Amino acid sequence: MAIQDITTESLRKMNNDEGLILQGCGGNLHEWLNGINQMLTEDGILLDGTKFEDIQKFQNGNSTCLLFPFNETVKIDMEKLVIWRIKTHEQFGGTWLSDYVPNKLGGFDKAETCDESMDEGMQGIT
Repeated sequence: MAIQDITTESLRKMNNDEGLILQGCGGNLHEWLNGINQMLTEDGILLDGTKFEDIQKFQNGNSTCLLFPFNETVKIDMEKLVIWRIKTHEQFGGTWLSDYVPNKLGGFDKAETCDESMDEGMQGIT
């Protein structure tokens, strides 16, 4: 299991991604990763024996935050995760990546995506 350091600028470029952000994560980050995986497994949120393997750590002000990205390696019962996030918000400051970036970082980077670049290059072709 790996914990990668990223910047808030990197988060602003993740406009096509989603994940769970936990705020105020002090101490041993591997304990956070193991503890959250265990909690989500026990609550029936992580399915088929999957767990978060690779997460990302970033600083925003004095707060250490962890991003648990939703990707193809982890199977999640999203309905249960939504309820868990609401129930534990006071404890973990949990929010979605798509909410965190606009509300805490001023929004996603407006850089063009590959699809937009291709569409612009195709203009005038019939």
